[in-house]
Amino acid sequence: MLGFKKKNAEILLLAEQLDEIYEREPWHGKGVKAILNNVSPEIVFERPAGQHSILELVWHMLNWKEFALNRLLRSDKDLAHFEELDWRELDHNNASLWQEGLGRFWQAHQSFMQVLKQQDDKLLGEIVQGRKYNYRKLLNGIRDHDVYHSGQIAYINKLLKKS
Repeated sequence: MLGFKKKNAEILLLAEQLDEIYEREPWHGKGVKAILNNVSPEIVFERPAGQHSILELVWHMLNWKEFALNRLLRSDKDLAHFEELDWRELDHNNASLWQEGLGRFWQAHQSFMQVLKQQDDKLLGEIVQGRKYNYRKLLNGIRDHDVYHSGQIAYINKLLKKS
């Protein structure tokens, strides 16, 4: 049908871009999943030069992925909840936190993608609850945020594997 446009064409394009960045190989290099799967569990607790550990970066990414999912679901969790959990204190002697963090991150990502694909494009112009920006900025932001931090993780992993 000529002139027919899906009610969620832009959302589906964003979802496709997110899928490529997480699950496949984007043009800039390895995807998030490949980067995280390549991390040596022995080094995730190390803090090079006193900076964040890989463990802390994953839990930070998880926190804001859960925030984005929460907003897509129109949940009533207060922004303060996510701000409080941001850069939370993690027990670097608890080896189970690595697998728990990865598991929760991927579960949140899968749920996020599933909910995202069900949305209409009109959502993109709506203001995110508790923020001054719209969902278009949120969705692009969560993508950029995770690409940024996955780059840090790749760098730290490479640096510490050589040590």
